[in-house]
Amino acid sequence: MSQGGYMTLVGFVAQDPKQRKIRDGVLVTDLRVGATPRVLDRVTNEWRDGETSYFDVSCWRRLGDHVRASLHKGDPVMVKGRVRSRSWVDKAGVSRTAYDIMADTVGHDMNRGVANYLRPDRRPVASEEDPAGMERPEPPDLPEGAGMIDEEAIEQFGRELDDLGEAEAATMALEEDEAADAAASPAPPVPF
Repeated sequence: MSQGGYMTLVGFVAQDPKQRKIRDGVLVTDLRVGATPRVLDRVTNEWRDGETSYFDVSCWRRLGDHVRASLHKGDPVMVKGRVRSRSWVDKAGVSRTAYDIMADTVGHDMNRGVANYLRPDRRPVASEEDPAGMERPEPPDLPEGAGMIDEEAIEQFGRELDDLGEAEAATMALEEDEAADAAASPAPPVPF
């Protein structure tokens, strides 16, 4: 059994991720995550925001590259990793404590929005026994400003969803599913 504290944190990206190089050229992406609990005010019987806690998250190597490419300030996020605390006394003589998380997993919180997943291209190493692992040509360079995600199409889709009521959107989705199922199912057998 391993020792150490693991934590799953649900919150929001408080600052855009920043990448830095450490010894031997290893890349680490630093992420600041805030978590604000919702509490029920028993006097007014209304929900309100509690005090926000902030956590420093370090994402190493490939995870850090993906975090830097995928997350932006304000995004809802979930983080799982090892937690450690550090304490110090600041210039004013006040004792402070910070909690750092070394992330194993980071992702968008799908309860609060939609995300698109893109699997990075992994290039196999060519070997004499495996000719399929031969190098593939590099994809062409995209013009500046062109990305993998069509931001305009995503915005238009969001506007269309906003224009529809929940019932209309659900009905349209059901009709599309039924049409796709009908197209995919084989034709019924013809009696002789």
